[in-house]
Amino acid sequence: TDVSYIACARKLLAATDLVYPQFATHNALTLATLHAMAGPDFRPGLYEFQCLHGMGEGLYQEVVGADKLDRPCRIYAPVGTHETLLAYLVRRLLENGANTSFVNQIADPALPIDRLLADPVERARRLDPVGAPHPRIALPRDLFGAERANSTGFDISNEQQLAALASSLTPQTWHAAPMLGDGAREGVGRDVRNPADLRDLVGTVAEATPELVDAACARAIPWTATPQGRADCLTRVADRLEARMNPLVGLIVREAGKTFANAVGEVREAVDFLRYYAGQVRGWSNDTHRPLGIVACISPWNFPLSIFTGQIAGALAAGNAVIAKPAEETPLIAAQTMRLFLGAGLPPGVLQLLPGDGKVGAHLVGNPAIAGVVFTGSTEAARSIQRTLSRRLGRDGRPVPLIAETGGQNAMIVDSSALPEQVVADALISAFDSAGQRCSAVRLLYVQDDIADRLLPMLIGAMAELSIGDPALIGTDVGPVIDEPARQTLERHAARMGQEGRLLYQCALPAGTGDGTFVAPRAFEIDSAGRLDREVFGPILHVVRWRADRLDAVCDEIAATGYALTLGIHSRIDDTVLHILGRLGVGNSYVNRTTIGAVVGVQPFGGEGLSGTGPKAGGPRYLHRFATERTVSIDTTAAGGNASLLSLGEES
Repeated sequence: TDVSYIACARKLLAATDLVYPQFATHNALTLATLHAMAGPDFRPGLYEFQCLHGMGEGLYQEVVGADKLDRPCRIYAPVGTHETLLAYLVRRLLENGANTSFVNQIADPALPIDRLLADPVERARRLDPVGAPHPRIALPRDLFGAERANSTGFDISNEQQLAALASSLTPQTWHAAPMLGDGAREGVGRDVRNPADLRDLVGTVAEATPELVDAACARAIPWTATPQGRADCLTRVADRLEARMNPLVGLIVREAGKTFANAVGEVREAVDFLRYYAGQVRGWSNDTHRPLGIVACISPWNFPLSIFTGQIAGALAAGNAVIAKPAEETPLIAAQTMRLFLGAGLPPGVLQLLPGDGKVGAHLVGNPAIAGVVFTGSTEAARSIQRTLSRRLGRDGRPVPLIAETGGQNAMIVDSSALPEQVVADALISAFDSAGQRCSAVRLLYVQDDIADRLLPMLIGAMAELSIGDPALIGTDVGPVIDEPARQTLERHAARMGQEGRLLYQCALPAGTGDGTFVAPRAFEIDSAGRLDREVFGPILHVVRWRADRLDAVCDEIAATGYALTLGIHSRIDDTVLHILGRLGVGNSYVNRTTIGAVVGVQPFGGEGLSGTGPKAGGPRYLHRFATERTVSIDTTAAGGNASLLSLGEES
């Protein structure tokens, strides 16, 4: 960190015509390094040092004054109430108490001065090899150890990487069509347009017909490769996705209306799904784990790459044939991903693509050859699939399994002990990231009465800073909703909430959004969750106040919605957190953080009740739902016994 600090300081000092560097440090070596780096030609306004009130007086007595270094030092001090500054105090105690802290080490009389003033740059140069990482800190790619490689990310604020991403947005027309075991099929096409700018033609899609659905089912062939062979192929797909990250990100931004950060995160999640499931299946055997047969994978538009890929990867890892039906809004991303799968060595007929609307999905689910269905989407659509499957048994005489991850009426409960600044930051991201189009997004923010009057103005102020607009611009926080029907549904809901509740704040839509399907982020105060009769899939947050003596009633109100996907809790009282967790059975609970961004293999994702059937995606039990397990036991004594075993290996 010392070397990084110096590297940043060098950049700042090289741009003093544009910025005013203010170096806060209590480290004498760092201060001396900065003084030497800046050089003797000092003038007021070039830069300054800073120190915390009550710390570093002895050090800065040698800095301030004409007979000293003659450099200015600003003394700063935190101002506020005890509860506001508690987190700052704890951070200071942790930093100053660390064994490697200069402030801590300088108080140790046994520590040699040359060790205290050891040049961090020279120490870094002596590493073998130069730049070697800390032996106890894993590199990002090695976070999961030998189990799997972490997906590669990048800093979208880096100019070079941003330029490469920007080039991926160069207008280009993509195409999608049904892809069966014997090749692509063309038909009547339709346009696919950018939700941020409907004038932008992203591509065209030829949709499947009922006849093509039946043909795909007839041509589907389960994957008979060994589990190791399947794992190797899925790993190759992951590598191909990473290698094609830039064009995939560009397509996600244009077709799905996602921001750069969300698009990058989606590619990474898809890669993580592939590597995670590949790692799990390596320990399987075709003798003990038998595939279901043909699995229909029906994926949503809000995660057109990661969920599309995750569903397929899970079903393929278990050895099934897969027929994928992507969301009708985002077929182009699915088609590009499909080509990456096929290019990794999948046999013909193992994976097929059927773009189309809900009728295509319904016909696919109704085909008697389908032995399993994995679905992510609305609760209503999942119920329709369930009714269809309940009318028949599979070819093995058993019910056809359905893995469904559906919607959520997700709540975040905030008590009076919570840190308001953190609540506002987390609620803002949880409610409005991806324009609120995440299954895990917060729809209900329960704020305890005692802090509501202080917290809500902060929330309103934070909403006022949101940047709404073209997701292709790096500074955009909130992009469009997926299409015009979605926009109209959200506007109707907002109009109703304006009558039944109180509008706290509505962001202004800037000029230039009129050609897209944008919805202004809003926050309403309502009296209870009962005002919401269904999931509101967009950038609308509903705030409910609650009294301290009604915590159980709040939990009962949330449970009464029937949804149980994600739950957020903001409290610094452990007993309160445990009490809420005990009252609410929810698939994914998050304490003192956002409710979005579940990580594959770390936070398996899926809900209960109206929010899904389980098992959780990205979890250890997901693959088992795509297979049947068999056990073979052999009594070796029936054939005369095992001589080696009887002699304990002590052959004469």
